[in-house]
Amino acid sequence: MAITRTEARGISRRRWFLALLLAGVGVIVAGAVLAAGRDGLMALDTMRSWAAAVYLVGGLAVAGTLGASAVNRDADGGWVGLQVVTGTPRATVLLSRVAGRLLMLVATFATWMVVAAICSAAIGQGGDGPLFVHGLAMLENMVLVLVVAALCSVALGPVASGVVAAFFYVSCLSLVNLMAASNAEVIGTAWTGLITTLYLIFPRAITSPMLSEMQARGAAGVAGAQLEINGNVVLVPAASWLTVLWTLAWCGVIAWAAAASFRRRALS
Repeated sequence: MAITRTEARGISRRRWFLALLLAGVGVIVAGAVLAAGRDGLMALDTMRSWAAAVYLVGGLAVAGTLGASAVNRDADGGWVGLQVVTGTPRATVLLSRVAGRLLMLVATFATWMVVAAICSAAIGQGGDGPLFVHGLAMLENMVLVLVVAALCSVALGPVASGVVAAFFYVSCLSLVNLMAASNAEVIGTAWTGLITTLYLIFPRAITSPMLSEMQARGAAGVAGAQLEINGNVVLVPAASWLTVLWTLAWCGVIAWAAAASFRRRALS
């Protein structure tokens, strides 16, 4: 708990973290201002697409950076070594550092989601429950990004760790899209077996009901371009509870792998 609190407190004071947090708030407010000048479904789509863009782009930036700095620089600089020499097991040190970063990721999304709810209410859309659920879905996606980046940070530098984590998330998202295309029978059946096998094994990006509906209409913007394969628009369904639990389980496995690999890392 001491390590977790120390990590969370230190991150909360870093300029890059505060800049990303406030930038996300600013974009959400700007989306609300733009939506206020529109009517009906267009206003709703504008507010939701701008907030969803923050959850995706801003979430990737925050989660990737938090995870990518979990080990490498502090280990090379001797700070992690000081935590280890207190007698705390290495695995506990790593998991505590990751937990501190997870707390700050949750705090970031909580702030953005509260601001989005306030803005939605201010322009007459109420609290917008579907947008809130989408925020929770994206938070789980970003937890996956963070733990993958933390695992990579045991052996790689910060930039490489963040890039690998982002590509991993894109791969998980692509796998979900391919599975939807396979179910819609718009791609060759020769690939169906491979796609299904990979889908059943690997973690899956979480798609909220709101994003699924907006993506089908081509109204999701940056958060999710309309999926079109061989001239056919493919509906990417909302994630089931099984998918949500499966991806959460994978997050736990990856965090455990990071803790296990940290035992062999040299410390300064």
